[in-house]
Amino acid sequence: MSSEAKKYVISCTVCQFTKPSQRKPAGFMIPICPQRPWEYTGVDFVGPLPRTSCGNAYILVFVDYFSKWVEVSAVREATAQVAASKLLSEVFARHGAPTYLISDRGSPFVSELFKNVLSALGSEHRLTTAYHPQTNATERVNRTLKTAIRAYIGNKHTAWDRYLPQICFALRTAPHESTGQSPSMLLYGRELDTPLDLITQPNSDGFGEPGIPYPESLTSSIQEAHDHARAVLDCSHAKRKHYYDRKRRSVSYCVNDLVRVRTHPRSDALASFTAKLAPLYTGPYRITQKLSDVNYGLTDVSTGEDAGVFHVVNLQPFRTWDSLLFLFTICTASQLFWNRVCIYIQLTFILFQATEFLFFLYYTFILCMYIYIYICLK
Repeated sequence: MSSEAKKYVISCTVCQFTKPSQRKPAGFMIPICPQRPWEYTGVDFVGPLPRTSCGNAYILVFVDYFSKWVEVSAVREATAQVAASKLLSEVFARHGAPTYLISDRGSPFVSELFKNVLSALGSEHRLTTAYHPQTNATERVNRTLKTAIRAYIGNKHTAWDRYLPQICFALRTAPHESTGQSPSMLLYGRELDTPLDLITQPNSDGFGEPGIPYPESLTSSIQEAHDHARAVLDCSHAKRKHYYDRKRRSVSYCVNDLVRVRTHPRSDALASFTAKLAPLYTGPYRITQKLSDVNYGLTDVSTGEDAGVFHVVNLQPFRTWDSLLFLFTICTASQLFWNRVCIYIQLTFILFQATEFLFFLYYTFILCMYIYIYICLK
């Protein structure tokens, strides 16, 4: 009975929607392990930024998950037409069609135009789940880009697009922590020359091994770089997963389970609405698909409409309580208890009657004594 009472308490709908969870976030890390350049490609918009003299207000970023090479373009608007055009000119025309393209669920990337372009290129489009941008490696590049732009422009906030080529060159030639090599080495098999290289190494003739043609030497160099990058990436992924999983817990749901979804409201002063006082969760939703160990497809229980795909970190179980089952459990489990209560009541009544009879005898004896004393005094 105590367990059923506990279920009843934790099934309070108001409490489930308003109280925060005190447990570790759910979901272990599932690394994306590319094996060659431009197998996995991430794309994202940065902005809006202050509009420049050229009319640019956004940055479109493409990043290769294997080599960490970035393609960055300053654009005027964040639309599907711009994203599709830059995909063709900056990625496909230079590096070929990516096998997988990863993006968020922004309107430019879920439009029919963008889907048709990817279908024509033969690329598979993979969308990140809502409010879980960690899947897209472009998010980390965006932070690096904004940091570099902040260091370059100073107070000239409308001139940020002038420095993008220099920033991209720095990112492409700097050794990356995850691979141990620069993106240019993994993509071209050589480092990009700089003015300093021309001074310190004025003549590059004869650097290759004698007797080996340049194409074979280049192929060998790229192969060695890729093998080294794969080994370092595996170690890097294992290390990051180890530290990431220490602060997470394993959670798994089954199809037809009920869950509640974490909300991300925004304050609205005009409507006298503050996000700090809004419910933390909404629902209930029913799990209809288990897409992976951490991604689930949901439908709204009340309407039956598709609610989308969510990462397990944004889900919590929705508790329900069956009142009929509870009453049946009480009646069945406590029958012996109520029988004993009845016995105790009967015994108490009998003792009360016996005690009442004793009091009657006691008071009768006292009355007789008073009468005897009164007669004697007469």
